[in-house]
Amino acid sequence: MSDLNFDGMVFNVVTHNKQPCLTLSEIAEALYGRADAKGVTDLSPPYEGHIRSVHRLYRLHADEFSDSMTAVVKLYTAGGAQDVRVFSLRGAHLLGMLARGKRAKEFRRWVLDILDQHAADANTLLSQYHQAVAMLTAEQEVASWHGHGLRVWQRKKAPMVSRAKQLHDELQLKLPGVN
Repeated sequence: MSDLNFDGMVFNVVTHNKQPCLTLSEIAEALYGRADAKGVTDLSPPYEGHIRSVHRLYRLHADEFSDSMTAVVKLYTAGGAQDVRVFSLRGAHLLGMLARGKRAKEFRRWVLDILDQHAADANTLLSQYHQAVAMLTAEQEVASWHGHGLRVWQRKKAPMVSRAKQLHDELQLKLPGVN
């Protein structure tokens, strides 16, 4: 999920607590564009007033954001290490709900689509993991019942355990808090 694109804008996704996160300044650019208050298009980073507006939205409603929805992280930029506020996709959606305007409406819909895709990917992976564990368990039981199938089991076991471990590790990245 490192390539998120909204209306031609590619986000620099920051991973925090195993979740994809977006920076406050990039969310401001997505919500308000790069035009300044007079409507003059600016090709530089988002207008400073837009960043202040989104930060104000956050401050006014900070009690609605859980710790998993936002955090201040240290990011290394060309200017050195800086503390930057990031928002999980749920936090970005909440900011979109608090913002007004046509772009905010489009942004909310876009974030929900990304969240749906993320959940679908995680569910598919979870299903594959359960199948791998079930197959591993069934094969182990068959080998134990027959006794003489232990040598065959020893050959089958390593790749099955490896696949289950690989899926487990992928799940850890997709589903925070699942162990």
